[in-house]
Amino acid sequence: MRFSGQDSPAPILHAYLTSPLPAETIEKVHSDFASTADNQVRLAVHDNPEFYGKAAEEIRRDLEALNPVVDDFLLIGEDVSETGAVWYVGEWVTDEEFEAETVRRSDQPLVWRMRVMIKAVPARWIDYSIANSSIQEDIDSTIDAWPWDPNSPVRSYGHDEFPREPEPQLQPQPHSDGWRPPAYVIAEAGEWEEGPGNLMNVDPPQERVYRLKKEVAEQHGLRNDWAIGWRPGAGTNGTEGAMSFAQPYL
Repeated sequence: MRFSGQDSPAPILHAYLTSPLPAETIEKVHSDFASTADNQVRLAVHDNPEFYGKAAEEIRRDLEALNPVVDDFLLIGEDVSETGAVWYVGEWVTDEEFEAETVRRSDQPLVWRMRVMIKAVPARWIDYSIANSSIQEDIDSTIDAWPWDPNSPVRSYGHDEFPREPEPQLQPQPHSDGWRPPAYVIAEAGEWEEGPGNLMNVDPPQERVYRLKKEVAEQHGLRNDWAIGWRPGAGTNGTEGAMSFAQPYL
């Protein structure tokens, strides 16, 4: 899948809810993240009830069952409104790290994870992506002593720089500044699906409507709403079986 008629958007950091949250809370998470991301990374929040109440290790294992290559991700819990913090989840702890007594020995596999203020997340993701630092280095500032024990109380990384502020009482606005225009995509054969036109209430009526497959949309931080589609022209490098349409961002 490619984005059409626009610069490629920033990379995506995926986040998963571990409990149901109201839309206002999720919007505040997006807003706090974007305030420091400087368009270098964007956040996609996924609400999958199958992840509710699960530990980081269980969720990483579930994600790897769908796709063996799983990048760092966030877990957002029900306390995010009070704390302004989330869990940043990295790779599995290796046998070498256990043997070096970097991590307290466990009978079960563990993943590296760190409590982080939402506004501090973009810089951490950027630094880890370019190997400027690591989650292990940053955990050092959130614990009192090594070896790291994932079950011990921790401080949130970035708490001093981004202390939690009381949430303002926002009034609904007819037009939100956070609105984003949809992404126009060129989906290759196998990446999109079609359905009858009555799935959309549009004028003029459509015979067929189109959307990305759910897994493709989520991979790119998009929703797979039904849309009017068209075959991409030769000038757009469209391949046989490709389809163009618009999809909203998560």
